[in-house]
Amino acid sequence: RQATKDAARLAGLLVLRLINEPTAAALAYGLDKDVEGLYAVYDFGGGTFDISILRMEKGVFQVLATGGDSGLGGDDFDHEVAQRFLDERSRDHDLGAASPRDTKVALMMARQAKEDLSIAETGEWELDINGDRSVHKMDRATFEGLIAPYVDRSAVICRGVIADAGVTVEQIKGVVLVGGSTRVPHVRRRVAEIFGSEPLSDIDPDEVVAVGAALQAETLI
Repeated sequence: RQATKDAARLAGLLVLRLINEPTAAALAYGLDKDVEGLYAVYDFGGGTFDISILRMEKGVFQVLATGGDSGLGGDDFDHEVAQRFLDERSRDHDLGAASPRDTKVALMMARQAKEDLSIAETGEWELDINGDRSVHKMDRATFEGLIAPYVDRSAVICRGVIADAGVTVEQIKGVVLVGGSTRVPHVRRRVAEIFGSEPLSDIDPDEVVAVGAALQAETLI
């Protein structure tokens, strides 16, 4: 926390207060102005996953429990899709093992496929590696099958954190989504299944923490 304050000051910023990311996300949705209760913040980013259970009481958030996996994130989705594309290239074009450069190119295309399949049911992408082009098709159902084990891991962590907080799912009034990976429809469905209600997703999940921090700063100035 001190290092964060020092960095901000070196950048010429006025440091008013530090708030943790789950609290900032909750503030962005104005949950501090709602009736008192319990909320969850489900943060599935590119490289890490975190889940926090917060209690709002008298306008103040208290973190009851938090957990996560520093090795779980949307990058895992990309690697699964990239490996699928590379396996298809190797099979159809009689190619050898992929080089690190080949993998990098495939990961870039896999990330695009992930984003496309978050808004469309099917898609087609072309890999061009050293002038050797290959076309790859995938539908959303196949994509969801590839990523399901990773999303299931997040569900197990969520249940553990809920237990650590000493509360039940029924007591949690709402769930805030944070992180770009929460744009994936399968992730949102699983969150709804875990918590028994549709998650809050109106604010850009990549910006929700910054929005909450800015709103908090506004009240302090």
